[in-house]
Amino acid sequence: MTEPVDPMASADEAEIEPTSGSVTFVGSGPGDLGLLTLAGSRAVRFADLIIVDEDADVELVRGYGPAHATVALAGDDEVGVILDGVSRGQKVVRLTRGDYFTDADASGVLPEVLTHAGLHANVVPGVNRWSAALSFGAVRVTSAFAALDASLEVPPAAQWPTADTLVIRTRGALAGQVAEQARELFGAPGHTLSLRGMGTTAQLSEVLSWSEVAASEAGECFYIVGPGVEDTHRQRYLWFEGKPLFDWRVIVPRTKDDLASLVDELAHFGASTEIVATMSIEPPRTEQGMEKAVRGLVDGRYLWLVFTSPHAVAAIAERLTEYGLDSRALSGISLAAVGRGTVEALARLGLVADLVPVVENTTGALANEFPAYDELIDPLNRVLVPSADVSVEPLLVGLSRLGWEVEEVTAYRTVRAAPPPPEVRDDIKTGMFDAVVFTSATAVRNMIGIAGKPHAATVVAAIGPATAAACEIHGLRVDVTAEHPTFEAVAEGLARYADKRRADQLAAGLPATKPSQRKRRKRRKPVEPAE
Repeated sequence: MTEPVDPMASADEAEIEPTSGSVTFVGSGPGDLGLLTLAGSRAVRFADLIIVDEDADVELVRGYGPAHATVALAGDDEVGVILDGVSRGQKVVRLTRGDYFTDADASGVLPEVLTHAGLHANVVPGVNRWSAALSFGAVRVTSAFAALDASLEVPPAAQWPTADTLVIRTRGALAGQVAEQARELFGAPGHTLSLRGMGTTAQLSEVLSWSEVAASEAGECFYIVGPGVEDTHRQRYLWFEGKPLFDWRVIVPRTKDDLASLVDELAHFGASTEIVATMSIEPPRTEQGMEKAVRGLVDGRYLWLVFTSPHAVAAIAERLTEYGLDSRALSGISLAAVGRGTVEALARLGLVADLVPVVENTTGALANEFPAYDELIDPLNRVLVPSADVSVEPLLVGLSRLGWEVEEVTAYRTVRAAPPPPEVRDDIKTGMFDAVVFTSATAVRNMIGIAGKPHAATVVAAIGPATAAACEIHGLRVDVTAEHPTFEAVAEGLARYADKRRADQLAAGLPATKPSQRKRRKRRKPVEPAE
């Protein structure tokens, strides 16, 4: 549950009694939560209350913390909120951008909190903005570097720190003042590396003169001054903007699969991903089947419970909650899971799957790796498979051949989703997306049904032969077919395609462009009829 941090009953200025509660101040890095350290991630994962600085961080943090954790915005009574949570035995995490001590945005809450005896407190360092700017800008430091925060005001040149390399943080409105003071300190014309959108798929780094800096109207930006900026070898180290899919806009139609891991894989290669829901999840038409199944789980009717999707996990968990139960009701039952998303959904409930397919994340692979029923060892031979209203036939047949009595129950229904917003549909049809990644034949049919066909210039990637065949049936040219039916393989295949495409363009003496940057034909004006 997300709620603003309201001023609570003020914490006593007197010493608080030692409790099992604690507070950990965690530096989250320069903006990408993927840069959390292992220690920081662990603190967030076990937190009861997480306090963040900005609204945008709330949804980002939600996927990292436990389901029961409250994510709240920092308020005026931040110290009181922290102390109240600790006194109630909560594990409180104060998340701040960058590093708590080296970034200017860090609050002064820590000293106040530490004045209270009996408080368990800890600080987890984070990746600070200054070193991150050097890394994302691919600037090597020859000896030492200094940091200057000019995001609120620009100090006179005489107060600027001195070092071989200087990292300046500022905003577009102050860029002119920064350039003026820099000319006084470094002389004209002078050159600096401008870094905007640091660490995002919209990152832009370019070497500018001070006059060009003065004309900048960007939001938050970093300017780096030093010998590494004009290093002739810097291009070799442009590791971030040199990613195969850097700045590519990729659309992924979603059916019932959890696509978080696919988004991560595409982001690894530099892509910005937009997910379009082509299928929505609804409860079954009747509840009798699920009620009988849950009673059977509680009564010990089944030896195995097989989950084929995260939605099946959510459906069972929801029914258990309705009966006043939790995941402990599944103790003594062996669990099988198909897909990374399903395994992660179980983990969020504190459950670990006993069997996960090793070869492929498919129901057929699970049937091949499932143990055969042994009446001398197994006390029961019943297996429960909660699934969608579409039967998982290969799994059912495979388990039956192994001697198991399989009971399938409809845990949820899948229906075609509503069309995406008009601007998204227009971008799909006009080729504003660089690529589309289809993860199933159903995704192909549903996307074309609700949004239309992608533009001919859009690169089409399919997760496997069946999906590729569905694309071709609907008149789509398939550019990439994954070598294996996994998210990792389809993302790697798309990255290789982009690399080859760029190499072919450069070999032909053409500028390297994205598919969406094609030359668009101008509409011809209608010819007026002759009089």
